[in-house]
Amino acid sequence: MRYAIFTDIHANLEALETVLSKIDEIAQDEPIDELWFLGDLVGYGPNPNECIDKLRERTDVIIAGNHDWAAVGKIDLEDFSEAARISAEWTAEQLTPEHRDFLTHLPERIVKDDVTLVHGSPYGPLWEYLTSEVLAERSFQEFNTRYCFVGHTHVPIIFQQPDTIANTPTSPLEVPVAQNPEPLTLEESQNTAIAEDTDETAEDIHQQNTGESDNGAHAAIDQTFTEKVQSIATDAADAVADLQQQIADDIPAARVTTPSELKEIITSKEAEARGMLSHSEQDDAEDDAVVTTTRDDEQDAIDEQAEVDTEDEDAFNTTTPEETIQNAEDRLNQEIEELLTLLGLSQSMIEVTNEMLVPPEGAWETTDGYRAIINPGGVGQPRDGDPRAAFMIYDTEHGFTFYRVPYPFEKTQEKIIKVKLPPYLATRLAYGR
Repeated sequence: MRYAIFTDIHANLEALETVLSKIDEIAQDEPIDELWFLGDLVGYGPNPNECIDKLRERTDVIIAGNHDWAAVGKIDLEDFSEAARISAEWTAEQLTPEHRDFLTHLPERIVKDDVTLVHGSPYGPLWEYLTSEVLAERSFQEFNTRYCFVGHTHVPIIFQQPDTIANTPTSPLEVPVAQNPEPLTLEESQNTAIAEDTDETAEDIHQQNTGESDNGAHAAIDQTFTEKVQSIATDAADAVADLQQQIADDIPAARVTTPSELKEIITSKEAEARGMLSHSEQDDAEDDAVVTTTRDDEQDAIDEQAEVDTEDEDAFNTTTPEETIQNAEDRLNQEIEELLTLLGLSQSMIEVTNEMLVPPEGAWETTDGYRAIINPGGVGQPRDGDPRAAFMIYDTEHGFTFYRVPYPFEKTQEKIIKVKLPPYLATRLAYGR
């Protein structure tokens, strides 16, 4: 069987028609059995009704994206950035009653043979952006098929994991236990503090260090540590997704919860999870230092927000140069990396069992004995610096083929300006951002 897989049209009729034409060309050499679409038919673009009509005529499977449900009121627009909210409200006004009903009843997840289909991720079907192995790790626990196809990020990407690890809970790396009374290292202090959280006595801790504790005590400590690490992972995913939404949905700018505030919250949670909080004078002194730093960060955040507020109106009413967009995205990507570092979400805390790959333009096959989460890239809003529309062919016998096709984005830009959507949404099409 052969399937054409594509996602994130975002009411870009020119891009959709180009992709469908290319699929028809491919099918002349070897038939395509079905077309599967992974969500976000509408939003951002100027032709929502036309795209819905064409997709319904041609596609065998369609699932819901966050912009599809936002346009029909199934998602609160308060969760959207300014440009996304404006386009969602405009789209809602344009939709015919039939199309509104169609979007309202789109499914959030579908399983077809050995493939699970979602828009965002198996863990967060509508909203989660899968951009790293750490974030993909928990999603591998949320589906049982060999493959999961996703969209949402508008970037072609592959995560693959040995099939033997499927649905095994993520676990922290083993932490060595000290065998002598020398000062504890950071990792050793984690074990000691967690033991205290489980109300074990100093004698119990000493027995653990000498290898005399029973298996039950070890199991309790390991479980507690695992739960704390998993809690941190959840916080990280939420914080990272919040920043990534700024890149994907709007002119990058500070949201209600600023990066500085997130750092303060996350730093506190990380310290608590590591079991390093105490009431000693030394820690009190450190806390005072943190408070001082936090106040400085808060002032910086206020200053940054003031600058953003001053620039917002101009940003939405003027064309944004590529350099401005890229610099802003780079700053947010740096914030994301800092958050991941603060949370300790790396192989030093979480045992990552999957690997991330950027697929080539052309053929790719899954390694034997592996399962994979695969994103073909976006049709109407590419975000990897390449403005060409993206899609893939899945051949059950021969693997995957990734395609990029140029389309006349200038026509889409003209339409966006004509209907008075934010000009930034037109500008980004030329740069694949």
